[in-house]
Amino acid sequence: MVLRLFFILCCTLPLSAQNNWLAAPNLTPSPINQLRTSGNACGPACLLDAFQCGSEKWSDSAKAIKGESERSRLIKIIQSYGARPSKLIPTRRRWDQRGGVNAEDLTAMANEMRTRFWMGTIKQEILFKGSRETPAKLLQRSHTKLRKSLKKGLPPIMSIRRVALRRIKGSNVSTWLTLKRHYLILTGLPESISKNANSFPVSYRDPWGGRSLTGTVKIAAESQNGIATLVLDFPKSNVGENLVRKGEPVALSFSSAIGVF
Repeated sequence: MVLRLFFILCCTLPLSAQNNWLAAPNLTPSPINQLRTSGNACGPACLLDAFQCGSEKWSDSAKAIKGESERSRLIKIIQSYGARPSKLIPTRRRWDQRGGVNAEDLTAMANEMRTRFWMGTIKQEILFKGSRETPAKLLQRSHTKLRKSLKKGLPPIMSIRRVALRRIKGSNVSTWLTLKRHYLILTGLPESISKNANSFPVSYRDPWGGRSLTGTVKIAAESQNGIATLVLDFPKSNVGENLVRKGEPVALSFSSAIGVF
């Protein structure tokens, strides 16, 4: 229903606005649902979904993951790529049922899933504000990186975090603490944004339930001072909401992206 309204809106926009929209090459496959395997399988689910929604060379790599069902294909990714030693902690596997997979290991898994090595190296882009970077420049940098991966045929994976402004135990200091991490794949955004933009709309797929949704990437508000990333207005993404304490300020933080940059 959300996507139907979104596409109706797109059809009513002026032609110039429609032409400004950049979408993933192949949105025919249904979104991958991580819950068919594990509550912490968002990383492997996003890998499979990003590849299958990509251009021909990427979707061919997705087809190489054999299985009779979505569940069996996800298990194949976990067993073939997620069971290898982690880059950060070599004594542990990249993916485990309790903690999922970190972005660096997910990037390594993505590169190993390529069936043709001339496809381009997949990298992780950290999207925290640099010491000399303004929030507006961070917005421009983030948009540029996301657009670049889409143009190269691979929908980028977004690493997001539910954060809450919470008092540190034993002190009077409050800081933004991460409650839960999650992965999504970006399927569309404006091809260009103005130099003075403070946000831009996106379409994305959430593997928690396998949903196609829309939202907004934007500069953090003054009330969110201390968040060193862009924030997301994704009202349908409820990651980590069950961990929020009554009355505390919360936000969705956009911490990094994985794609062909």
